[in-house]
Amino acid sequence: MNRSNLTARHGSRPATVMIPLATALLLLAGTTAAGGSDPFVADSLRMAQQAMGLMIEQPVPQGMVDQATRWLGRPYDAGSLDRLSRERLRIDLTAFDCLLLVEQLLALAHSRSRDGLIEQVRLLRYDGGEVSFCRRHHYFSRWAAAAADRGLVRDITPDLPGAITRERPLRFMGRHPHLYPPMAQAGNRACILRDEQALRVRQTYVPLERLRAVTPWLRSGDIFALVTAVPDLDVTHTGLLERRQGQVDALHAAPGRGVMRSPDLVRYAAGVPEVIGVSVLRPSDR
Repeated sequence: MNRSNLTARHGSRPATVMIPLATALLLLAGTTAAGGSDPFVADSLRMAQQAMGLMIEQPVPQGMVDQATRWLGRPYDAGSLDRLSRERLRIDLTAFDCLLLVEQLLALAHSRSRDGLIEQVRLLRYDGGEVSFCRRHHYFSRWAAAAADRGLVRDITPDLPGAITRERPLRFMGRHPHLYPPMAQAGNRACILRDEQALRVRQTYVPLERLRAVTPWLRSGDIFALVTAVPDLDVTHTGLLERRQGQVDALHAAPGRGVMRSPDLVRYAAGVPEVIGVSVLRPSDR
Protein backbone atom coordinates (compact mmCIF):
# COMPACT_ATOMS: atom_id res chain seq x y z
CA MET A 1 0.00 0.00 0.00
CA ASN A 2 1.13 3.50 -0.51
CA ARG A 3 -0.48 6.63 0.77
CA SER A 4 -2.95 7.17 -2.03
CA ASN A 5 -4.86 3.87 -1.66
CA LEU A 6 -6.31 1.75 -4.42
CA THR A 7 -9.24 1.13 -2.11
CA ALA A 8 -7.52 4.40 -1.79
CA ARG A 9 -3.80 6.22 0.45
CA HIS A 10 -4.49 2.73 -2.05
CA GLY A 11 -7.53 1.29 -1.97
CA SER A 12 -10.27 -1.05 0.00
CA ARG A 13 -14.16 8.68 15.02
CA PRO A 14 -16.20 10.24 20.57
CA ALA A 15 -17.79 10.57 24.02
CA THR A 16 -17.02 13.25 26.59
CA VAL A 17 -14.46 11.83 29.01
CA MET A 18 -13.12 13.13 32.30
CA ILE A 19 -9.30 13.28 32.41
CA PRO A 20 -7.58 13.33 35.83
CA LEU A 21 -5.92 16.66 36.64
CA ALA A 22 -2.46 15.11 36.94
CA THR A 23 -2.82 13.56 33.50
CA ALA A 24 -4.05 16.84 32.03
CA LEU A 25 -1.02 18.67 33.40
CA LEU A 26 1.25 16.01 31.94
CA LEU A 27 -0.34 16.33 28.51
CA LEU A 28 -0.10 20.10 28.53
CA ALA A 29 3.62 20.01 29.26
CA GLY A 30 5.59 20.85 26.14
CA THR A 31 3.65 23.05 23.76
CA THR A 32 6.12 24.20 21.14
CA ALA A 33 5.59 22.54 17.77
CA ALA A 34 8.65 20.83 16.34
CA GLY A 35 9.46 22.37 13.02
CA GLY A 36 7.35 25.51 13.01
CA SER A 37 3.74 25.69 11.84
CA ASP A 38 0.99 24.02 13.84
CA PRO A 39 0.38 20.56 12.31
CA PHE A 40 -3.00 19.95 13.99
CA VAL A 41 -6.10 20.14 11.80
CA ALA A 42 -9.27 21.68 13.26
CA ASP A 43 -9.93 20.24 16.74
CA SER A 44 -7.29 17.51 16.46
CA LEU A 45 -5.08 18.80 19.27
CA ARG A 46 -7.91 18.56 21.82
CA MET A 47 -8.83 15.14 20.48
CA ALA A 48 -5.20 14.02 20.75
CA GLN A 49 -4.91 15.21 24.35
CA GLN A 50 -8.10 13.37 25.24
CA ALA A 51 -6.91 10.18 23.52
CA MET A 52 -3.47 10.28 25.17
CA GLY A 53 -5.14 10.77 28.56
CA LEU A 54 -7.21 7.63 28.04
CA MET A 55 -4.41 5.51 26.54
CA ILE A 56 -1.70 6.46 29.02
CA GLU A 57 -2.45 3.69 31.51
CA GLN A 58 -3.29 0.97 28.98
CA PRO A 59 -1.06 -1.55 27.19
CA VAL A 60 -0.33 -0.17 23.74
CA PRO A 61 -2.31 -2.74 21.68
CA GLN A 62 -5.46 -2.50 23.80
CA GLY A 63 -5.25 1.28 23.96
CA MET A 64 -5.14 1.41 20.16
CA VAL A 65 -8.19 -0.84 19.83
CA ASP A 66 -10.20 1.07 22.44
CA GLN A 67 -9.43 4.39 20.78
CA ALA A 68 -10.28 3.02 17.33
CA THR A 69 -13.70 1.94 18.64
CA ARG A 70 -14.29 5.48 19.98
CA TRP A 71 -13.66 6.72 16.45
CA LEU A 72 -16.12 4.36 14.74
CA GLY A 73 -18.11 6.36 12.22
CA ARG A 74 -15.51 9.05 11.64
CA PRO A 75 -15.23 9.89 7.93
CA TYR A 76 -12.82 8.50 5.39
CA ASP A 77 -10.54 10.99 3.63
CA ALA A 78 -8.27 9.73 0.85
CA GLY A 79 -5.12 11.52 -0.22
CA SER A 80 -5.25 14.26 2.42
CA LEU A 81 -1.45 14.54 2.57
CA ASP A 82 -1.24 14.99 -1.20
CA ARG A 83 -3.62 17.97 -1.29
CA LEU A 84 -1.17 20.29 0.47
CA SER A 85 0.52 22.95 -1.65
CA ARG A 86 3.80 21.82 -0.13
CA GLU A 87 4.73 18.90 2.10
CA ARG A 88 4.35 19.63 5.79
CA LEU A 89 3.58 17.60 8.87
CA ARG A 90 -0.17 17.18 9.25
CA ILE A 91 -2.06 15.53 12.13
CA ASP A 92 -5.77 15.12 11.48
CA LEU A 93 -7.95 13.14 13.90
CA THR A 94 -11.22 14.26 12.28
CA ALA A 95 -10.99 11.99 9.20
CA PHE A 96 -8.67 9.19 8.11
CA ASP A 97 -7.48 6.95 5.37
CA CYS A 98 -6.50 3.44 6.38
CA LEU A 99 -2.80 4.05 7.06
CA LEU A 100 -3.32 7.41 8.75
CA LEU A 101 -5.70 5.70 11.17
CA VAL A 102 -3.13 3.06 12.12
CA GLU A 103 -0.17 5.45 12.10
CA GLN A 104 -1.77 8.06 14.35
CA LEU A 105 -3.13 5.46 16.78
CA LEU A 106 0.36 3.98 17.14
CA ALA A 107 1.87 7.46 17.62
CA LEU A 108 -0.76 8.41 20.22
CA ALA A 109 -0.13 5.21 22.17
CA HIS A 110 3.56 6.11 22.50
CA SER A 111 3.10 9.83 23.27
CA ARG A 112 2.61 11.81 26.46
CA SER A 113 2.48 15.38 25.17
CA ARG A 114 1.72 17.50 22.14
CA ASP A 115 5.37 17.73 21.14
CA GLY A 116 5.89 14.02 21.77
CA LEU A 117 3.04 13.20 19.41
CA ILE A 118 4.41 15.50 16.73
CA GLU A 119 7.77 13.77 16.98
CA GLN A 120 6.28 10.28 16.85
CA VAL A 121 4.22 11.04 13.74
CA ARG A 122 7.17 12.71 12.02
CA LEU A 123 9.45 9.73 12.61
CA LEU A 124 6.80 7.19 11.61
CA ARG A 125 5.76 8.95 8.44
CA TYR A 126 9.08 10.11 7.02
CA ASP A 127 12.41 8.42 6.39
CA GLY A 128 14.80 9.85 8.97
CA GLY A 129 12.08 12.24 10.11
CA GLU A 130 12.75 14.54 7.14
CA VAL A 131 9.44 16.11 6.12
CA SER A 132 9.31 15.99 2.33
CA PHE A 133 7.29 14.14 -0.31
CA CYS A 134 10.37 12.24 -1.42
CA ARG A 135 11.10 11.03 2.12
CA ARG A 136 7.54 10.02 3.01
CA HIS A 137 6.97 6.27 3.47
CA HIS A 138 4.63 5.80 0.52
CA TYR A 139 4.63 1.99 0.59
CA PHE A 140 3.34 0.02 3.57
CA SER A 141 6.38 -2.29 3.61
CA ARG A 142 8.68 0.69 4.12
CA TRP A 143 6.41 2.21 6.76
CA ALA A 144 6.34 -1.10 8.63
CA ALA A 145 10.12 -1.54 8.43
CA ALA A 146 10.66 1.97 9.82
CA ALA A 147 8.23 1.31 12.69
CA ALA A 148 10.00 -1.98 13.44
CA ASP A 149 13.42 -0.31 13.37
CA ARG A 150 12.17 2.09 16.05
CA GLY A 151 10.96 -0.80 18.18
CA LEU A 152 7.27 0.14 17.87
CA VAL A 153 6.11 -3.03 16.11
CA ARG A 154 7.32 -6.54 15.32
CA ASP A 155 6.44 -8.44 12.16
CA ILE A 156 5.00 -11.69 13.52
CA THR A 157 4.03 -13.04 10.10
CA PRO A 158 7.10 -15.31 9.75
CA ASP A 159 6.06 -17.01 13.03
CA LEU A 160 2.55 -17.83 11.80
CA PRO A 161 1.84 -21.34 10.44
CA GLY A 162 1.59 -21.53 6.68
CA ALA A 163 3.29 -18.18 5.98
CA ILE A 164 5.15 -17.82 2.68
CA THR A 165 7.53 -15.19 1.29
CA ARG A 166 7.71 -13.42 -2.05
CA GLU A 167 10.06 -10.83 -3.54
CA ARG A 168 8.23 -7.79 -4.84
CA PRO A 169 9.37 -4.77 -6.86
CA LEU A 170 7.56 -1.61 -5.75
CA ARG A 171 7.06 0.67 -8.77
CA PHE A 172 3.39 1.54 -8.61
CA MET A 173 3.84 5.29 -8.09
CA GLY A 174 6.30 5.71 -10.94
CA ARG A 175 4.00 3.83 -13.30
CA HIS A 176 0.85 5.66 -12.18
CA PRO A 177 2.01 9.24 -11.48
CA HIS A 178 -1.41 10.68 -12.35
CA LEU A 179 -2.75 9.23 -9.09
CA TYR A 180 -0.43 11.44 -7.03
CA PRO A 181 -0.86 15.23 -7.43
CA PRO A 182 2.61 16.06 -5.98
CA MET A 183 4.19 14.04 -8.79
CA ALA A 184 3.13 16.72 -11.22
CA GLN A 185 6.23 18.49 -9.89
CA ALA A 186 9.30 17.35 -11.78
CA GLY A 187 11.49 17.10 -8.69
CA ASN A 188 9.05 14.83 -6.88
CA ARG A 189 8.55 12.64 -9.92
CA ALA A 190 12.31 12.33 -10.44
CA CYS A 191 13.06 11.32 -6.85
CA ILE A 192 10.31 8.66 -6.78
CA LEU A 193 11.44 7.17 -10.11
CA ARG A 194 15.03 7.14 -8.90
CA ASP A 195 14.07 5.49 -5.60
CA GLU A 196 11.91 2.84 -7.25
CA GLN A 197 14.65 1.67 -9.64
CA ALA A 198 16.13 -0.56 -6.93
CA LEU A 199 13.11 -0.86 -4.63
CA ARG A 200 12.39 -4.53 -3.95
CA VAL A 201 11.06 -6.04 -0.73
CA ARG A 202 10.81 -9.53 0.72
CA GLN A 203 7.23 -9.80 1.88
CA THR A 204 5.98 -12.59 4.13
CA TYR A 205 2.25 -13.26 4.30
CA VAL A 206 -0.33 -15.90 5.15
CA PRO A 207 -2.28 -16.91 2.01
CA LEU A 208 -6.04 -16.46 2.27
CA GLU A 209 -6.71 -20.19 2.17
CA ARG A 210 -4.55 -20.67 5.30
CA LEU A 211 -5.77 -17.62 7.21
CA ARG A 212 -8.53 -19.29 9.23
CA ALA A 213 -6.00 -21.65 10.79
CA VAL A 214 -3.82 -18.81 12.16
CA THR A 215 -6.58 -16.78 13.84
CA PRO A 216 -5.87 -18.39 17.26
CA TRP A 217 -2.42 -16.72 17.15
CA LEU A 218 -3.83 -13.24 16.53
CA ARG A 219 -4.46 -10.66 19.28
CA SER A 220 -6.44 -7.48 19.76
CA GLY A 221 -4.30 -4.57 18.61
CA ASP A 222 -2.36 -6.47 15.95
CA ILE A 223 -1.99 -4.50 12.71
CA PHE A 224 -3.14 -6.35 9.60
CA ALA A 225 -2.11 -5.60 6.02
CA LEU A 226 -3.94 -6.96 2.99
CA VAL A 227 -1.33 -8.30 0.58
CA THR A 228 -2.20 -7.72 -3.07
CA ALA A 229 -1.74 -9.24 -6.50
CA VAL A 230 -1.83 -5.75 -8.07
CA PRO A 231 1.43 -5.43 -10.06
CA ASP A 232 4.20 -3.30 -8.53
CA LEU A 233 2.39 -2.98 -5.19
CA ASP A 234 2.73 -4.68 -1.80
CA VAL A 235 -0.43 -3.93 0.22
CA THR A 236 -3.78 -2.29 -0.56
CA HIS A 237 -5.27 -1.82 2.90
CA THR A 238 -4.46 -1.90 6.62
CA GLY A 239 -6.15 -1.68 9.99
CA LEU A 240 -6.30 -3.18 13.48
CA LEU A 241 -7.52 -6.55 14.67
CA GLU A 242 -9.97 -6.96 17.54
CA ARG A 243 -10.83 -10.24 19.25
CA ARG A 244 -14.53 -9.96 19.94
CA GLN A 245 -17.34 -12.40 20.59
CA GLY A 246 -15.24 -15.42 19.71
CA GLN A 247 -13.85 -14.14 16.41
CA VAL A 248 -11.21 -11.78 15.00
CA ASP A 249 -12.68 -8.59 13.49
CA ALA A 250 -11.08 -5.78 11.48
CA LEU A 251 -11.16 -2.14 12.64
CA HIS A 252 -10.24 0.07 9.72
CA ALA A 253 -11.00 3.21 7.69
CA ALA A 254 -12.75 2.29 4.45
CA PRO A 255 -13.80 4.37 1.42
CA GLY A 256 -17.42 5.45 1.64
CA ARG A 257 -17.78 3.98 5.14
CA GLY A 258 -15.26 5.76 7.35
CA VAL A 259 -13.88 4.09 10.47
CA MET A 260 -15.73 0.82 10.77
CA ARG A 261 -15.69 -2.73 12.11
CA SER A 262 -15.75 -5.60 9.64
CA PRO A 263 -16.74 -8.82 11.40
CA ASP A 264 -14.54 -11.87 10.74
CA LEU A 265 -11.16 -10.96 9.27
CA VAL A 266 -11.07 -14.08 7.09
CA ARG A 267 -14.40 -13.38 5.42
CA TYR A 268 -13.62 -9.69 5.08
CA ALA A 269 -10.18 -10.20 3.50
CA ALA A 270 -11.54 -12.79 1.07
CA GLY A 271 -14.05 -10.23 -0.21
CA VAL A 272 -11.50 -7.55 -1.11
CA PRO A 273 -10.48 -7.63 -4.81
CA GLU A 274 -6.95 -8.75 -5.67
CA VAL A 275 -6.08 -9.72 -2.06
CA ILE A 276 -4.01 -12.90 -1.83
CA GLY A 277 -3.16 -12.94 1.88
CA VAL A 278 -2.49 -11.07 5.10
CA SER A 279 0.61 -9.86 6.96
CA VAL A 280 0.51 -9.04 10.68
CA LEU A 281 2.50 -6.58 12.81
CA ARG A 282 2.32 -6.69 16.61
CA PRO A 283 2.67 -3.32 18.40
CA SER A 284 5.25 -3.31 21.17
CA ASP A 285 4.45 -2.10 24.64
CA ARG A 286 6.24 0.94 26.04
